[in-house]
Amino acid sequence: MLKILTEATDPNCSGLRRRDFLRVGGLGLGGLALPTWLSPAARANPGRTYQKDKSVILLFLSGGPSQFETFDPKPEGPGTSTSIAGHIPTAIPGVRFASYLPQLADLADRLTIVRSFQTNHAEHSGAAKQLLTADLTVQDGKPIVEPGLGSVYARAAGAIHPTTGMPRHALIPPTTRHVEKSVGFAGSYEAVTEGLQPAWLGTSFAPLTTQVALREGTERGKKKSGRQRDGEETENPFLANLEPRVPDVEIDARLNLLAQLDGLHRRLDARGHMASLDGYREQAVELLRGGVVREALDLTRENPRTLAAYDTEHFRNYRCDERSKFERSGPSIGISLGRQLLLARRLCEAGAGFVTVIHSNWDFHARKNIPNIPEGMSVLAPPLDHAVAAFLADIRQRGLEDKILLVITGEFGRTPGLDENLGRHHWPGLCPLVFAGGGFDHGRVIGQSDRRGGEPADNLFNIADLHATVLQALFDGGQMRLDAALPAKIQQRAAGGRNILAS
Repeated sequence: MLKILTEATDPNCSGLRRRDFLRVGGLGLGGLALPTWLSPAARANPGRTYQKDKSVILLFLSGGPSQFETFDPKPEGPGTSTSIAGHIPTAIPGVRFASYLPQLADLADRLTIVRSFQTNHAEHSGAAKQLLTADLTVQDGKPIVEPGLGSVYARAAGAIHPTTGMPRHALIPPTTRHVEKSVGFAGSYEAVTEGLQPAWLGTSFAPLTTQVALREGTERGKKKSGRQRDGEETENPFLANLEPRVPDVEIDARLNLLAQLDGLHRRLDARGHMASLDGYREQAVELLRGGVVREALDLTRENPRTLAAYDTEHFRNYRCDERSKFERSGPSIGISLGRQLLLARRLCEAGAGFVTVIHSNWDFHARKNIPNIPEGMSVLAPPLDHAVAAFLADIRQRGLEDKILLVITGEFGRTPGLDENLGRHHWPGLCPLVFAGGGFDHGRVIGQSDRRGGEPADNLFNIADLHATVLQALFDGGQMRLDAALPAKIQQRAAGGRNILAS
């Protein structure tokens, strides 16, 4: 049970036990003991000059997105080594995207598409953790021994922003509230969450983890009158099957974070406990109880037109039956991606430097309860296309286009050939990778795939190159190497590969 304070069971009548207080981080904040964020080891060195005024949002398409049905459709590919739904022109002359992404095709001049990025492993668990840690030895089901990319960033930048108090490293998984158990097709993002952890760096550098609340006005599994649109439910709780080991009470705790912070505020004021706390714990309370962090988490502060522009909850999402087909009837569970990206932008504005957004279920095998390519893409591609297009428009309008670098990828791609059920299978030979924003010159394609779209034909880039690219976007590598206090392994992440965006 996630609590800020333990009241009825408090043994010493103070209303505040040190052990319980230190668990405040469990409120969707990565399970951290928040005072460790504020300790000297977790702070940024004020004398550092190598940190750039930029943030990265990693949009992780968990499950393995198909390169053919996204950004490398192979119009001349042999047989089934081409997009199953055809391809369309983009804003870059001579470059085509799969027809599933019309809005992004129109915005391709603001993207850099990498068609020669290769990962290393063909199973989800190991592949996701390898991509996020740059450790190619970690295997399926095994714990990471090297820190995730966001934790590396937080170690170099400092765990919290020194002015705003915002944790630098954040994770926004899909919202998993649901209409009923087993609604929606299954998928997992647990390996992505594991790969983002700090390993030997310590819990100070773990991600702040929170989820977005979907539209208000309904109770779980129940529809209120006057809340329908075109015959649909407007509550869109998300995919219970995605994270089956997370109990409902923990999901509710994440989604009700703001209400719990309000409760903390009231109880501390009423009991007068602030005066009895030591320095770090007092700062932790102040960080949680209000100010920049709380405002950043509160999507109700957004202009309704902005919320509407990002909306992906209206996209339909159904349970997949044993024949790999969506039932396309009954309650829709919607997609939370739009609100996830909007929250990521807000966290970056408030001082976060590395935010991971997970969009799950890109695993289109055409097996029992798992869709094939046309079924899966019909559900996941439209919200991806819409949400990323809304994000690009939003950061331009807000003057953030040069400050926020968006990175889109997954743990691997899909096989060049379709099977008899129109499924594609795990394939690390080629993986989609796209960049936008960050102050870079875009509107180009880097690298090419071979004729079948299964391997790089030239200019191969790997996981080490991705890490170097992201870290060099966030830090001045030359100055970073002069920081003797920074562990050599951290410096190696920034210097251990080629900068893809400098190609």
